[in-house]
Amino acid sequence: MGDIRSEMASGHPIGLLMLASQILEVSAERRSDFFTGDRDPGSSRDDFLTSLLGFDSIETTVLLQALLVLLPDVAAAAEIHSELERRRWSLPDWIRMIGEVEFVEALEMKHILGDGENAVVEVRWSSGQTMTVLVYIDHNLGTVVKDAFPAIEGIGELRKHFLENAGDDSSVAKIDPTDARARIEQAIKAGERVFPPLTSETWPGCRSLVEFVVRRLPPGGTEFEHPTWADTQLGVISRGFFDSRFCASLADDTDARSIVDDLLWFASDYGPGDPLRWSPASIEILLLDWFPRKIIGDGAYMRKVPDVARAFVRYAHDNRSIPAHLTVETLDAIDQWEPEYRKLSARSGALMGVAQFLHEQIVDDPYGDGPIEEYMLAVLAEQVGGRDELDHLSDELIPDEEFDWSGIPDDIHARVGEVLDIADRCADELLDTEYRTIVRRLLARASSGDPDVFRRKARTDYAAAALVWTVGKANGLFSKMYVKDLMAWFQIQHGSVSQRAQTLRKAAGIDVYPTRTDVLGDTELLHSTKRRSIITSRDRYIDRLKQEDR
Repeated sequence: MGDIRSEMASGHPIGLLMLASQILEVSAERRSDFFTGDRDPGSSRDDFLTSLLGFDSIETTVLLQALLVLLPDVAAAAEIHSELERRRWSLPDWIRMIGEVEFVEALEMKHILGDGENAVVEVRWSSGQTMTVLVYIDHNLGTVVKDAFPAIEGIGELRKHFLENAGDDSSVAKIDPTDARARIEQAIKAGERVFPPLTSETWPGCRSLVEFVVRRLPPGGTEFEHPTWADTQLGVISRGFFDSRFCASLADDTDARSIVDDLLWFASDYGPGDPLRWSPASIEILLLDWFPRKIIGDGAYMRKVPDVARAFVRYAHDNRSIPAHLTVETLDAIDQWEPEYRKLSARSGALMGVAQFLHEQIVDDPYGDGPIEEYMLAVLAEQVGGRDELDHLSDELIPDEEFDWSGIPDDIHARVGEVLDIADRCADELLDTEYRTIVRRLLARASSGDPDVFRRKARTDYAAAALVWTVGKANGLFSKMYVKDLMAWFQIQHGSVSQRAQTLRKAAGIDVYPTRTDVLGDTELLHSTKRRSIITSRDRYIDRLKQEDR
């Protein structure tokens, strides 16, 4: 009650709204509560509102007025409104009109390294008082709200303060209010999936206040879109690096080439999605979390990662014209985290990542009780069709081939031709010549192997999508591209192509295992990039076995 009286005396709505927002957050039931078990079952929002509704005082009336503005719950808001109509307290105009704000301006404040950005929105009451909310959206953690707070200062003053502190490495620009709303709402929703929840002194305490401001913006804007990088684009970056002056000592190191592929995977799939933009924050995530958790590698391989990362960061920042002092800061981060990274690398001797997981578990090994390297070689052999194929695997490019019509009955030529045309156009626009040839090969096998599949009534665009999806799944395409983006090209909005893919795999004579859609078991259906990755892993496991024999 004392806090409410203090905010009433201030004469500005911001403190009262912040207090109400904190109360709503404390009494909210969020998804994370099911994991933490921290919620006191007796402290529900309904109970708290009931107590306020049942205690008629000027303090509870003022608080209910603020809660009414922030509550998205229509039923609860109606009950509060009815109670406020009944009460006879004389409230200042600024409290009675606390919900009547209008949008003024929205800005985005960005740093050149792209770790995150501030979305800033100003609103104004009819009294002339203003409030600005700043929402920091962290891209490294998944485009989520990491912090937010309200300020009395107008957006112009905050902009000046930001530029004074951030300097030439940052930029400020106006943003369409519809986009500001869409992106803040997107980041709030994404943050609900983070466990443990991200917290600060003011977040998520001000969440209801931020949502109140955002609801005042028009809908229909564009959300953040993660960039999509094709294998060919990443290949250009990799070749550019190894042809540059930054990797003179690494050019002939096969491990270095594999590590660069790993770095490109991380940088294009996670964080801001720019493989040529590195920061101290992204380096910390890379060394202390991503590499230990995602990558299979022996001790010698993992020990090379920091040095390869140093060379690649220098190349990337030079390519993007990043200021030298930011490159120094990013390289300093590698120095800072390398000792801890090496401890993680050595935690279990020679194994990390998935290999470490398999090593620590009691696994029913279908390939016997031998070393883990033999198990992993058997996994690779399954992908290419056998151990002999694995031993003689080549990474030569697949040539541009015409579609093979031999063995395909005349009566299905028209339908197969429709599927072929759609799949070819997709490969030409989104993928490359190798993918186009592989899809053609798979379609030829399916249509000659079981022509009845193409005599049934079924959409040809679904068949084409299923073929491209099957080939992409087996070749690691979806570590570089989202499935939804591929389906968007086919304009397939609902349902899945996985069932159609199983039918086509079976028609092509490929074993159908619903849980192993990433295995085609044939080198003729594997992209050169995929085969190159398999060769690198094969050689690493063989070398490790030789070392153990010694």
